[in-house]
Amino acid sequence: MKPSYFMDLYYPSDRNELLGYCKCEQREGHTPSLILLPHSSLEFIHSMYQEAFSLIHNPRRIVIIAPIHNEVFESDAGECLFSLSSGDVLTPLGGVHIEQVPGVKINDEYAEIEYAIEIFYPYIACNSPHSSLLPLFTSLDSKEDILTLSRLMAKLKKEENDTLFIVSGNFTSLGSSEEINSMAKTLKELLENNAPLLDAGNRKKISGCAYKIMEAARTAFPGKFTLNAARCGNYIGENISNAGDGRIWQVYGVKE
Repeated sequence: MKPSYFMDLYYPSDRNELLGYCKCEQREGHTPSLILLPHSSLEFIHSMYQEAFSLIHNPRRIVIIAPIHNEVFESDAGECLFSLSSGDVLTPLGGVHIEQVPGVKINDEYAEIEYAIEIFYPYIACNSPHSSLLPLFTSLDSKEDILTLSRLMAKLKKEENDTLFIVSGNFTSLGSSEEINSMAKTLKELLENNAPLLDAGNRKKISGCAYKIMEAARTAFPGKFTLNAARCGNYIGENISNAGDGRIWQVYGVKE
């Protein structure tokens, strides 16, 4: 059995408390091709996860893509994509089967330092127990890295059409309210128009740990992006607003 590293740090070990964060009512309709969700303590973002998982109907595979926030290990220099070894992990809500992403370097150490994928384990166990999880950690430093990820996403979808992609990333980096409100509005507009993101990132018009992954997704899946919920400080709503009074924007959105 594979270990968990962030229980009682980012999500509770108490089964009833965790069930309150994770359980959701399934809604009719098809599973989206891609979902964008933030990462943080589930205390603050569980409602976004519950809304998202109400749309997920036990796909064969769930590929969760998350950024590596620090430098890759020295032994991984020159690589940009990493997966975990296959196995099972047990959560208070049940088990999750993990499959390594084919053709990607395996390094289980990233699961010890990056929590952005582990916080999905109880949601999959509770709401999509028949799905296999394919975890993918990324360090995207160049256009070539982003293209490599985009090609892999398209390949995985071609191999198994019943595959859902989840991007785990925050919509902006930390900053002043005025600065991040502007960045969040720009990124939302670019995503909704399926427009390129890298130039805006290079010019500091957008930020956040998700936009390079979303650029790979943009070219792999050119469907329409819809923002469904947004959170910044004390503001929670369905859109980006100047009422956001925090230091970071976190959003839930989907690509059909």
